[in-house]
Amino acid sequence: MMISVKKKKGGAHVSKRTKKRSTESISILEERKHLLTQKDDFFTQEAYKTLRSNIIFSLTGEEGNKIIQVTSAMMSEGKSITSVNLAISFAQTDRKVLLIDCDLRRPKLASLLSLGANVGLSNVLVDHTLLEQAILPTKVPNLSVMTSGEIPPNPSELLGSKRMTALLEELRQVYHYVILDTPPVNMVTDAVVLASRSDGVLIVVRAGHSEKGSVQDAVEQLEYAKVKILGYVLNGVDSERGGYGSGKYRRYKKYKGYGYGYGYGYGYGYSSPPSSREPEPEERGKTE
Repeated sequence: MMISVKKKKGGAHVSKRTKKRSTESISILEERKHLLTQKDDFFTQEAYKTLRSNIIFSLTGEEGNKIIQVTSAMMSEGKSITSVNLAISFAQTDRKVLLIDCDLRRPKLASLLSLGANVGLSNVLVDHTLLEQAILPTKVPNLSVMTSGEIPPNPSELLGSKRMTALLEELRQVYHYVILDTPPVNMVTDAVVLASRSDGVLIVVRAGHSEKGSVQDAVEQLEYAKVKILGYVLNGVDSERGGYGSGKYRRYKKYKGYGYGYGYGYGYGYSSPPSSREPEPEERGKTE
């Protein structure tokens, strides 16, 4: 870790700005460890396969290629890493997949995937940059990425523009799945604005971090916008409470050191949003 040190009476002082950048760098490095690969254990692979299968099931009967939005209630709940791994999982089925960083305020995908992107979504919307310049290939077969591009002064207006609507419909004709990594619902209006342009929304919830009231607020906002909620992903689950037990397959298993779990609520109109509390073993058994 590299920090800037200012000499000062009484000892060294680390500037707040440098400390923040260093902390963000560490966070990115930690998240990279959770990128889905073919070398991951059975439980990790199976978790994303199940997530993928349930999304496909939720969208059964709807014709054409799909646009799927991934969001969360608040920051730091794991939406970006979930977006990437979901995109990888779909790409593994030999489908063409495009992952777009629609978080034009705090973009992360370029750093997370180590992409040296100079142009991206904002450039396409504002400068009419060619898609060929903005869409980048990845090391994963069938998976391409469009990063956020330059941070604009008016993210909500851009994401809600006719140009954005036309762009998504154009991309739908080319890719089997377009995955949108969007800002948290309760932080800014961007996610709700985009939701009406997608076929369904996936909500990421982090155990021990997400608050039930916050998740409920996010769900209500999406419901009010008449958005189809595909379900939720619960991550950060206690990794010691997983594996096989009593002949029942447990949906909670260690994922590279921090724990990963999943859960779903089909359609929209939750009467009770998912709690951030991890279910007790007997509660989990009732749903398996």
